[in-house]
Amino acid sequence: MISLVIGIIGMFFLCVGTLGGVVSKNYYVRLHFFGLSDTIGAFTLLMAFALASRNDWFWYLILGLLLLFQGPVITNLLAKGAAKSGIRIEEEKWHSKQRSL
Repeated sequence: MISLVIGIIGMFFLCVGTLGGVVSKNYYVRLHFFGLSDTIGAFTLLMAFALASRNDWFWYLILGLLLLFQGPVITNLLAKGAAKSGIRIEEEKWHSKQRSL
């Protein structure tokens, strides 16, 4: 029962992150959405699998920890590569609206 709840939480993180990444217009915001949601969602799902599994829980735990450390590193490398290639952070429209008020 606990593994089912944790699995639903993991799916929620994956769905919300995917929707946020699709809606956002800036590359870095999109990268942030996908990086956080995929790391947290995949780790949570793997922990749900580890709780539900009786024999292979150790391997799910090892894979989850690997993904937990690997996700932020890959996101950081993608952001650094985008910055070096010249992708700029675009100023959103609502910033200019707030300044004029």
